[in-house]
Amino acid sequence: MKKSYTSTDINQNQGQELSKKLYRSISEQAKRLDDARSCARNVGDLFTPNLQVQRKKFCEYCERLIFSDPCLYGRKGEELLWRKGFYDVVATAKKLKKKEYLADEVSFVAAHINAGIGFYSHMISKLQCQFNLNMKPCIDFAMMHSEKKDTGDIKPEAIDWAKQSVHQCLIYLGDLSRYKLEIYPNWDTTLATRYYLQAITYRPEYGMPHNQMGTLAMNQNQFLDAVYHYMRCLACKFSFDGTSNNLMGLFERNSKFIEQLPEEDKNADCIIEPEQSEKIKRLTARFLLLIDIWYFDKKVAKVYDLCHQTYKNLEECLTFVKLSHSESGDSPTEVETDSLPSYLSSDTIFKMVVICLLCISKLQSMKSSQLSTAVAFTLGVYSQLMQNVTNRIQEAVLNFPLNEQAKAKSLNGTLKDLVNGKKRSTSKLRRKKVLKNCSDDESEASENDEGDFSSSDDDSFMSDDENVLNVSSDEESDIIKVSDEPKDHHHPNGLTNGIKSSDTIIVPERTKEDSIRTVQLMDVNDIVEIVTEESLLQSIGVLNDWLRNDVDVLKSCGSNAGLLRQLTYLINLVNINLRSPKMIGVSLKSSEILNRGPRLPLSEDIVLKGLDILKGSQENLDWFYIEKKSLSLKEEAVVRVVKFMFFGKFLTTISETGITYDENNNALICKLKENKEEDRKKSEFLMNEQEDNKVTLSIPTTTYNGTTKVPFSPTPDRDSSSRSPDGSNGQLNKMKHMGQLWLAAEVRALENRVGAGKGALSPYLVLDADALIKYTFMVKQLVHARKFIVLVPTAVVSALDDLKREKIEARDAIRWLESQFHRGNRFFRAQRPQERAPIPFIKYPKKKDKEMHVYIQIIECCHFLAEQQKGASNVVTLLIGNQNVLSNGENKEFSYVGLAQSVGIAIESITTFYGKWKKIKGKR
Repeated sequence: MKKSYTSTDINQNQGQELSKKLYRSISEQAKRLDDARSCARNVGDLFTPNLQVQRKKFCEYCERLIFSDPCLYGRKGEELLWRKGFYDVVATAKKLKKKEYLADEVSFVAAHINAGIGFYSHMISKLQCQFNLNMKPCIDFAMMHSEKKDTGDIKPEAIDWAKQSVHQCLIYLGDLSRYKLEIYPNWDTTLATRYYLQAITYRPEYGMPHNQMGTLAMNQNQFLDAVYHYMRCLACKFSFDGTSNNLMGLFERNSKFIEQLPEEDKNADCIIEPEQSEKIKRLTARFLLLIDIWYFDKKVAKVYDLCHQTYKNLEECLTFVKLSHSESGDSPTEVETDSLPSYLSSDTIFKMVVICLLCISKLQSMKSSQLSTAVAFTLGVYSQLMQNVTNRIQEAVLNFPLNEQAKAKSLNGTLKDLVNGKKRSTSKLRRKKVLKNCSDDESEASENDEGDFSSSDDDSFMSDDENVLNVSSDEESDIIKVSDEPKDHHHPNGLTNGIKSSDTIIVPERTKEDSIRTVQLMDVNDIVEIVTEESLLQSIGVLNDWLRNDVDVLKSCGSNAGLLRQLTYLINLVNINLRSPKMIGVSLKSSEILNRGPRLPLSEDIVLKGLDILKGSQENLDWFYIEKKSLSLKEEAVVRVVKFMFFGKFLTTISETGITYDENNNALICKLKENKEEDRKKSEFLMNEQEDNKVTLSIPTTTYNGTTKVPFSPTPDRDSSSRSPDGSNGQLNKMKHMGQLWLAAEVRALENRVGAGKGALSPYLVLDADALIKYTFMVKQLVHARKFIVLVPTAVVSALDDLKREKIEARDAIRWLESQFHRGNRFFRAQRPQERAPIPFIKYPKKKDKEMHVYIQIIECCHFLAEQQKGASNVVTLLIGNQNVLSNGENKEFSYVGLAQSVGIAIESITTFYGKWKKIKGKR
């Protein structure tokens, strides 16, 4: 019986036969091209007219083969086309060149690369048309189809191949653009990065583009960018085989860099601190060493010390900002011209955050005992970023003028709608209460108002005095009076009108409450402008998503009231009225913002698409929305605000956080209380440990048998004492332990300064009123230098307040102090409430005149600071603006200088000290 054939079968068989013939012909041409390439003796031999014609014909045949039978020959044709048509030519030219390409050789290679870029751009367009692929949200040069093509006859396998082929073509385009950088080394890497990023966006489960970007960024940002991309590649479902070796090679190079860092000489006459750019390099090196330990689960003793030092470096580097000539106080020739970054960019911070999350994900998969350490460190970074952002938003909000019409409004905000799930209440009684709180100045100055908003601690991970809202109205207020005498709270220049001493900065006693109320009264466009400029909110938002996905970590934060109070305050600060119909530059409707906002992908969501540790939050995103429309920067800021508020609503559902919603104030409240005495004891214990186990400025390492050794001082490993059979109790203890490492950052910051030898300058500088009034410009430069911690005692604040009516200079000093303390600066702060110690072995005078009383209080503050560094000399210097004090010309009862020297305090004229400092600075 004869077998029957249909016309379709005949056509299919004929097509397969043609494809086979075409494949054999291509294979023969590939051999001829290889032979010609092997015979080349210089770069010009690769680009003879005959060879270029052969290569062009070869590429055309490969294209025909690919589209004739994509399921059978698609991938084979792609590989042959790339290898023999483009890659091998560039690789051979690179081997044949001498030291550099000659001018004609550059022309040949550039023309070849441009031909490849044009070919693969054409391939992507053809694939879109042939298989009706929608590339718009992923590719910026995607074609628009006027009418859709019927793909019913195309096999699903062919469509899958076409999508993968587009992804591969984008990688080829990135590679060709990267090869251009070898012949044009001064060109920017943006073009190559553009193609790789589009490949990542299109197929995030494939790690190859990340590996290529890691290679591209090999020498950028002290290896941080390359490490980020290599780790992203390894986190993908389909990673690249050679990436792990590439990553280990980078970590080895980083270890060698750390070994070359100069060690600190404690016996030197003075310690010369490195420039800001050098500090950032060292921060990055230590951070990568930490990641090396965690990611490859290396057993290193004293990793906690490395954690706390890295955290301390990050804390300092976050304060680095770009300053103009007028702000810096330096001449234009003194301004840094180094190409190295002198401040941490938001992109660098974002990559550090993602690297931490990738480490946590890896440690979770390995069930490593180091997981808790990495989590605690990441929470510390989280706290620092929130503090940094809230300080800037608060400053911008408090400096924003409100007109009378705005002051008469009731509080606006979206939290009420989100938490209650209904429209805002319009109760007249509540509105009257709000209006009274907003407009009555006397009630704002009163210490008995409900809700004490104290300043947060810029230096600690868990602040003792940090409150966003009081837990109850009958709690004892912690407002610090600057003088025992009553003050006029309504004087326009009154420093005591709301000035409060906190851990690091002096702020008005209701600054936080005023900030939140002002945000809710401001025009929505103004606050959106402020929020749009805060690029660090992207990193904080990513960490919010992580905590939302890992509820166990979020619950463990219940032992850290300071962190949760920071979080509630930040969410309260961005609680803006999103129902306003007058948002400029925002085309989204209010209802769309509130209903769809949490599901709209932001730029950080697109960049991190497919990241396993954020999988839970990404599953709910509406990825199809970005196919229709892209969000502007303002729209992204508004959507980000919505996500923050939804996260706040989510926090109220976790009882361990202690966060609830206060409807009267339209704000979140953290009800957790801290045991200050217990925290103080833990802090003292840790500080004593750190004195015994200091990490030097350089961290030399040796690597053998896959294990990195950091030569810290030998002490028992803390892990062994806290580890339990199931690991959970040990992890919790270590998390609490690591949380406490962020306390007392000032004392840790003095490790490299105190006891530096003869001739060194004191790390603590304490000012008197005359120094602030007469030599403000010197004080400003000492503060800007960031080499000292400059303190203003409470007694000096009171003295300035008394002098403000007599001296205009005192009023100028008061205004400057107010602006500085509002901004927050760990190098310039006020005396804290507990920072006073009685002067021993003296009899306090019974009848104290005002000057003597102020001076004794200043010495008590200095004595406390010196006591915290027992055994160290030259810790504190009291800077005096009045020469008569040094000569004791105005007081015959006792010697001011003698009193200071009796407790080991150096006392010096500010002009003399300033001259010595400028002399040392000039020698650097």
